[in-house]
Formats: sequence, structure tokens, C-alpha cells
Amino acid sequence: MDWDAAVVSTSGSFQPREHWWPVLGLTGPVVQAPPGAGRVRSFPQAGQPVWLLNVASRISVQWLVEGMYEVLETIAAAGIQTGGSRVKPLVALPTFGVGLGGQGMVRGDVIKALIEAAMLCADKYDFDIAFVVANAADYAAYQSVRRGYLRNAGVPVHVQELSDKMQAGDVSLLLGAGVSIPAGLPTWDELLEEIRSDVLPAVSAEDFARLGVLDRAQLLSKSMEKDDLGKRVAELTGGGVEPSMAHCLLATLGVSKVVTTNYDSLYEKAFESAHGTDSIAVLPRGEITADRPWILKLHGDISDPSSIVLSRRDFVRYDAERRPLGSIVQSLMATGHLIVVGASMTDDNVLRLAHEVLALNERNNRQRSLGTVITLRNDTLRTALWRGDFDYVAASNADDDAIAARDLEILLDSVSILISVDAPYLLDTNYRGLLDGDEVKLADALRDASKIIGKLPSESRDRWRTLESVLIELGAKP
Repeated sequence: MDWDAAVVSTSGSFQPREHWWPVLGLTGPVVQAPPGAGRVRSFPQAGQPVWLLNVASRISVQWLVEGMYEVLETIAAAGIQTGGSRVKPLVALPTFGVGLGGQGMVRGDVIKALIEAAMLCADKYDFDIAFVVANAADYAAYQSVRRGYLRNAGVPVHVQELSDKMQAGDVSLLLGAGVSIPAGLPTWDELLEEIRSDVLPAVSAEDFARLGVLDRAQLLSKSMEKDDLGKRVAELTGGGVEPSMAHCLLATLGVSKVVTTNYDSLYEKAFESAHGTDSIAVLPRGEITADRPWILKLHGDISDPSSIVLSRRDFVRYDAERRPLGSIVQSLMATGHLIVVGASMTDDNVLRLAHEVLALNERNNRQRSLGTVITLRNDTLRTALWRGDFDYVAASNADDDAIAARDLEILLDSVSILISVDAPYLLDTNYRGLLDGDEVKLADALRDASKIIGKLPSESRDRWRTLESVLIELGAKP
């Protein structure tokens, strides 16, 4: 994911372990530790700044928290700059001290303490903090603790309604350009203007802007060799851009069917980071299997520039050449609930597909909303235009797009907290500190039950296999 500063855990010798090398831009071990005193050292590298934190004395959870305060104070004093279009710097942190730091046996206590410290520091220094965690149990534990804070603060009605829809199932996503712009990718206008400045320098930017988006692209296409427009778009929307916070949050919502009008591969990168390499199929070129999530590239993919749909003629030809792709989108609208993020519902293809489904519903006297459109801010006219057809939810009241984009991330984060109800840490003794009162007794009893099942003869154990599987999913050791 994209970040503005990161912290790496080390021993007292400040020698980063191999799994941290990519974050530090290293291909081999550090020959000499960075100079300095105390527990925090700045790691010199080009681009994004990284700090090293000594967490390895095995003293206490409080000692880890003190180190976190120290490193975040150091980062704040350094005056880090924001990347992309973020309005606040984003600091990425691991779960300190639960590996060779010696606090793995009290992992739950560490997670609670780090979250509390992070909340205080985020307010004090006015930056955002993302914990990037190592496994599903840690992720679920973080979300469980944060869910308590969120509920105490009061869950906004629209956030609760979105999370209820997500948990009810049959939800799919439609992602538009608004998701990728915060990562640093150009808007449609910026994309076309950059290509115009190279291809048609004699045409003024003002005259060019008077044309609609599709006609601008058509003019560029006529001025270039076949497929060159697609290749140029692929160059400008590919490259070394990393997924934004929004991509990462969307990838953890548990949605298995995703459609995008974007050409970039940022959602897939975020999804595979969270769920493993090759964990998502990319349609139409990928293969679908029953248990594998997929993303449909409705308007093309940077991996195949010739597939990119951008010009007026591309859109006119779309229905004849790619109707099966549109039928997939219509199926999602007709049989489930489509949540639209980062798209303004002005795309000609998406509008046609939606109106065809609405016409079908009307002929069959079927009244239902096709989905929910999450907009950056309140859109009174489109809300009225789509009333009864799509529900509209505004992520922000801010006039500034960058602030509104951050509010969208907060909304998605809140939804992800509420729907993260899996608990693979409950019966793992390392997370015991997250349990209260009778929960501790219940966890002990269920661990004992798991041990008893494990000792049964095979013919008896088979009868308890379902219960054993559930206990293992809750963290009992098989």
C-alpha cells in the first residue's frame, strides 16, 4: 500500500530482518546500523522515509508503547510530506514486539495498547496511522478492539445500513475512477490533456476542453496509429503507483464479485496483498472457479492496451462487441445489491445497463433498488434522479475533494470494522487479553473440548468433525 512514513521493528543492534528489506529498499543485509542514540533511528533511503525502532528487550507491553510514542514523536518532528492527494500524512506501523520482541504470548494486550496509543498520537500530531498486520487472527483482533471504540462513539446510520447490506450477502462492487485518483492516477481530463500536449500540441487546451470526454478521446485516436491511444493510456495509468488506502479497505470487505471501469490493476494488487498471490481472477481474460473471487474490467485492462474503451467510437461499438460483459453487470444488478464506489453514474454503458434492468423490473411489477451509490459529497439532483432505483450515500460534507476522499476512506474503514466478525483469535491463548469475564472461562472450556475431540478414536472423532472444525476456526490448535 501507499504510505508517507513507515516504522520497522528491530533488535537493539538496529539490524532489520530479511522480511523488512523490501520496505527499506534493500536487497541484502545492512552492513552498519544507522548512527544515533536511543531506541529510534532514521533509516536513510531515497523516497519514502522509514524509521527503525528497537523493540527487542522483552521488558513489557508498556515498554513497547513508550517506544511507539517516541518514534511517532520523532516522525512528527521530521515534518513528513503527504503523497498522492492525501490531506494528512499516512504512517504505516507493524504490531511491535510480538515476534522476537518477546511479547507474542500477550499479543492481545499488545494490540489493545497499540491501538489506544495510536488514537492519542493521531489526534496529537494530526496524521493518519495504518496498522499493517501479519495474519488473519491479528487483523480480526484489531477490528474487534476498534469495533468497541466505534460503537462507543456512535455508528452513523448510513454506515450501519451499508454494513448490514454487506453482511446480508449478494453484494457486489462497481469501482470508478474516484477510487484510483487518490493513489496519484490522473483524472479523465488530466489523462486526455497530457496525451493532447504530446499528440496535438497545436490544439489549445481551451479548445480541446470544449469537447466532451468521448469526443476528445476520439480526436486523439484519429491522430494516432491504431491502438496507440490504448498504449499511451496504459503507460499513464500503470507504472509504479501503489494501491491507496481505499483499495486496501475495499479488498478486505469480503466481496467476491467486483466490476470496475478503471484500467489500472490497483484493486487486484491490494486484494492479492490481503489474500495471497493469484487469489482473484481478472475477467474477461481470467478463469472463474466457484470459490475464487473475480474482478471484471468492463472498459479494458492496462495489461491489454487494445482492450481499452475510451473514445466515442469505442463506446458505440461496445454493445456489439462486448455485450456478454454487460450482461454480467446486469445480472449483479438484477439479482443482488450493487455498491458503487468512486463512480458518478454518468458512464454511458453503465447507465444503459441499469436502465435496461429497471425496465425489466417495471414490466414485471418489481419494485426494488438496484444498489447503493457512495458519493464523495451530497448530490441532490442525482439523488432525486435515481430515487427508488439507487440509494445515494454521501461520504463527506467537505467541499475539498482531497478531504472528501479521506472521509470516504473513513467510511469504508468503519464498514470494514463492523463486518469483520470472524474471530480466529478467540481460542488462541496469545490473545487472552482481549477477553473479559466469563469469556475467559468459555474459551478455556472450548479449548478443553478441542483437546478431548483430538484424543478420541478415529471412528468417534469423525462424529465430532464439524465441531472440531469450528473450534479450529476460532483459534484452537488442531
